[in-house]
Amino acid sequence: MISAFANTWKIPELRDRILFTLALIVIIRLGVHITLPGVDATVISAWLDDIQKQDPKSATGGITALLTVFSGGGLQQAGIFALGIMPYISASIMVQLLTAVVPKLSRLAREDGGRQKITQYTRYITIGIALVQGFFVAKSLTNPSTIPYMAGIERFGNLVPDPSYIWMFLTVVTIVAGTVLLMWIGDQITEKGIGNGTSIIITVNVISALPGALIQAWKYFVTGEGVSKYNAIMMVVMIVLLLVVIAATIAITQAQRRIAVQYAKRVVGRKQFGGQTQYLPLKVNYAGVMPIIFASAVLSLPPMMLQWFFAGQPWATKLYGELVGGGLWYYILGGLGIFLFSYF
Repeated sequence: MISAFANTWKIPELRDRILFTLALIVIIRLGVHITLPGVDATVISAWLDDIQKQDPKSATGGITALLTVFSGGGLQQAGIFALGIMPYISASIMVQLLTAVVPKLSRLAREDGGRQKITQYTRYITIGIALVQGFFVAKSLTNPSTIPYMAGIERFGNLVPDPSYIWMFLTVVTIVAGTVLLMWIGDQITEKGIGNGTSIIITVNVISALPGALIQAWKYFVTGEGVSKYNAIMMVVMIVLLLVVIAATIAITQAQRRIAVQYAKRVVGRKQFGGQTQYLPLKVNYAGVMPIIFASAVLSLPPMMLQWFFAGQPWATKLYGELVGGGLWYYILGGLGIFLFSYF
């Protein structure tokens, strides 16, 4: 593996693609940490420092972790990439579903140049979704006590000192521009980088949160108050399970089902052709990780709507607990969503 990695730097085209992708990844991470105009960054810094000292267990941990995956921490940082790649994923879900059920779009997808038009429609829908979500994000920043992923930040001061209409307009425009820029970066990684731009962005967001999560886990299981030797053993078991899951994921991704194809014998002149057996390799996991991402994105919307529109209602709180992660209906709906998106 090390020799293969070293050989990639000897191929000029591949080396340029890797360096181009790394440069765009730096831009992605910088955009996450650039705070929106008019937002007090010192309040966010004090709140994030306080979070590091708290218990990692949280009632809203599921929705917060999911939002962190798609935004790379941009929501918690109130950065210009606050929405992350989420609007583009939502638009892709809508277009894929419409392509499957609308005959006109289905015919367009099979025509020459039809995929380019569908991609263009997806980008327009992304901008529309980003406008709506950007407005809700800007409005929620003026009253951060109602935000699930920023619980307790109001104790450290006013997040937005001057929430005027001009600030609202500027914030929405900045968030939409950040989403469009992130979408463009994903396309550039796909075309001029190492490929799979959207997946690369999501992967970078996950990896960016990994060091902090490991440090927090170390404090909770090893150096925290009231820890025992069994907690340290539990952490070792968790690390082993993490490696096993990664290895199993790679094995499933690379696995193939080889379908035998038998060619009939035929005689042309004095020569005989055919008769040999070849194989048609079919991937076991043909759809990749996208069905899981789509299902998770769809399941993240109802809890957010419940928090925004029905906060404090007993039935909404109960339903939120079932859908936010770990509940029975969360796994049932998630499994159905993965199956349906894999089918599409």
